[in-house]
Amino acid sequence: MPQYRRDVRDLAVCLLLAAIFFDLAVGTVVVRGLSIPAGWWIGLAIGHVLLIIAWWHGFVRKDARAEPGEVLPQRVYLLAPMLITAAHVVAKLPYLDAVPRWSTGIYYAELARAVSTLDFSAHDFATTYRLGAHPSHAYSMYLAVGQILTAGWSRAGLPTTPALRYAAANFQDLLLAAAAVWCFWLLIVRLFPALPRAHAVLITLCFAFNPLVFAHGLGPNTDLPITVGLILAILAFALDRPVLVAFAGLWMCFSKESGALTYGELWALVAALCVVQQLGPPWRKPAASLLVRRVLVPSLPLVAYVAYLRFTSPLVWVERSSGWNDQANPVLTPAFGLSSIQFETGLVSALLHNWNWIPTLAFIALLAKRQMWPRIAPRPIEERTAIFVRVIAWLFALGVVFACVYIKDNHARYYAPLIPLMLVLFYYALSQLVASVRAVTVVLATFFVVGFAQIWASLDPVGNAIWGTFAIGDRKVMLIQRGLQGQADGMIFNAQHQAVSRLYTRLNKVVFSGGQRPTLIFGIDHPWVVNYALWGLRLDERTMDYTYQATGSFVPDTRAVGQIDATTAPAHAVYVALPWLENPTVTLQKLRQIYRVNGEKVIADGGYHITAYELTR
Repeated sequence: MPQYRRDVRDLAVCLLLAAIFFDLAVGTVVVRGLSIPAGWWIGLAIGHVLLIIAWWHGFVRKDARAEPGEVLPQRVYLLAPMLITAAHVVAKLPYLDAVPRWSTGIYYAELARAVSTLDFSAHDFATTYRLGAHPSHAYSMYLAVGQILTAGWSRAGLPTTPALRYAAANFQDLLLAAAAVWCFWLLIVRLFPALPRAHAVLITLCFAFNPLVFAHGLGPNTDLPITVGLILAILAFALDRPVLVAFAGLWMCFSKESGALTYGELWALVAALCVVQQLGPPWRKPAASLLVRRVLVPSLPLVAYVAYLRFTSPLVWVERSSGWNDQANPVLTPAFGLSSIQFETGLVSALLHNWNWIPTLAFIALLAKRQMWPRIAPRPIEERTAIFVRVIAWLFALGVVFACVYIKDNHARYYAPLIPLMLVLFYYALSQLVASVRAVTVVLATFFVVGFAQIWASLDPVGNAIWGTFAIGDRKVMLIQRGLQGQADGMIFNAQHQAVSRLYTRLNKVVFSGGQRPTLIFGIDHPWVVNYALWGLRLDERTMDYTYQATGSFVPDTRAVGQIDATTAPAHAVYVALPWLENPTVTLQKLRQIYRVNGEKVIADGGYHITAYELTR
C-alpha cells in the first residue's frame, strides 16, 4: 500500500476517535440547554470536514477500495498474541468492580466532576479535564466516553456524578492494557524479526503478566496511558507511520507531564540516531520525506504541548518543579535535586523490585562482557534493530536518571513505562550473552513464572530484603519505599493492594448489617493511608457495597482514635484494627478508658484479615 494512502487511513481513524468524544460531550451540553461558544462550533465543523475528507480518500474512493490492505500474517502468527491478550483480560475480569482508592480515587472523582461540569465556557475544556492537576486531556477524553454512555441519555443528556460508574472506567483501562499487550507483541516481532516464536511468546507473557503492569491497570491513573502510548510510539516509529507516532505523542503529552518529557526524549533520540546517522558523515542533503516523516510530523505533539503551556493557566506541577532544590518536599513541592533518599528509591524501584534485578543482572553482564572482552564481536543484528535498541537503551537510561534526580512521592506506577523498555533490552542482552536458544527459553520462562506469581504474592527475595515487608493478616506485602506511603499507593506494585478493598467491603457488610450505623474508629489519624471512604465514595443502604450513587446510600461516620474523648465519643462504635499501620494494643488501651469491648469479629479474605472490635459506652 502506498505510504500516502496508509497515512490518510491512519489520520481518518485518529480523527474518528476524537470525534466520538467531542460529539458526545457537545451533545450533553446542548441537551442541557447551554450555549457553546462559536469557536468550538467552528472547530467541530472543521474537524468533521477533515474526517470526511480523510475517510473518503483513505477508505471510500474507488481507487482506495481497489488497493489491497496490509498483508496480515498467517493465522498461527496471530494466534499467540490473541491468546496472550485474552489471558491478560480474563485474569483481570475479577477486578472490574475494583473500588478506586488512593490516587485512583482522586482521578476518578475528578473525572466525574469533569464529565458533569464541562460546558466549553465557564468550565472550559483546557482546565476542566485536568486530573490531579495534570494535563490529562487525552486520557480524560477517552474515559469520558464510557462515563457519558453509561450515564445514559434518559436523564436529559446530563451525565451527573451519581449516575457515573467506576466499573466503566475500569473496563476502559482493561481495553488499554489489552492494546498495550498486543502492541508489545508487534514491537517485539518487528525489532527482532528472526527471534524464535517461543521467545516472542515468552517475552510478551513477561510483559502481560508483569506485576506492576498488571496492577497499575486496575484503576484510573495517568501513568497507564503513558505506558501504552510509549509502546505505540516506538512501534509506529519502527513501522514508519508518522501519523500514528503523532497520535501516540499527543496521547502521552496530554496524559501527564512525564509523558511529554518521555515523548520529547524519544523524538530527540529518533531524530539523532535514526535521521542524523543516515545523513553522514560524510554529510549529504537530507531527503524531504525523511525530515517530514521522521522529524516534523512527530514533533507536532510537542508543539501542541508547548502551546498549551503558553496559552492556558499554569500547571501546578510544572510550576513547582521549575527549579533545582535539593531540599524539596516530595509531596508538596517536588523538584529536581540531589537527594540520597530519592536516589536510592529511584534505583531500587526501577532496577531491583518485582524481580527486576534479573534483567539488571543481564544488563550488567552484557556491559562487563563488552568491557572485559572487547575483541569478542557482538552477535550480528539488523541495522534497523540496532538503531532502535540504542534508542530504547538511552530512553531507559534517561528514565532511570529522572527517577533518581526528581524528588517526589514514590508511587510504583511511576515506573511502569520503564517495563516495556526493560523487557526489550532484557531480550537483547540474553541474545548477546547466550548462544543456546534453549537456555534463553529457560531464562525467559523462569522470569515469566516468578513475575506471574509476584502478581498475587510478595515472593521476590531481593525486593523483600531491601526495605522489608509488612503483614496484612497472614500475608506479607513488600515495602516499595520507606514511610507510610509504602502501605498506601506504594502497595500498587502488584494485585495485593486489592485485598484492602475486599476486606473493607466485607467489613461493611458485617458492621452495617440490619440497619446499624456505628461510628468506625481507626487507630491512625491519616485518612489518605487508611483510605476507607474518600473522594465521594458512599455505601449502598441495601447491599453495603461502595457506590457513587447519592440516593439510597450513606456516608459512614469515621474518626481517628485521637478525635475521641469522653465528651465526644459516640455511644456505639466499632474499632477497626489495621496492624500494619498502627499498634492495636495501644489503641485498645486508649479506647478502654471510654468504651467497653463487647466482642470482636475477624474479617478475612484469602489469608488477609483485619479485626473489628464492637464498642459500647
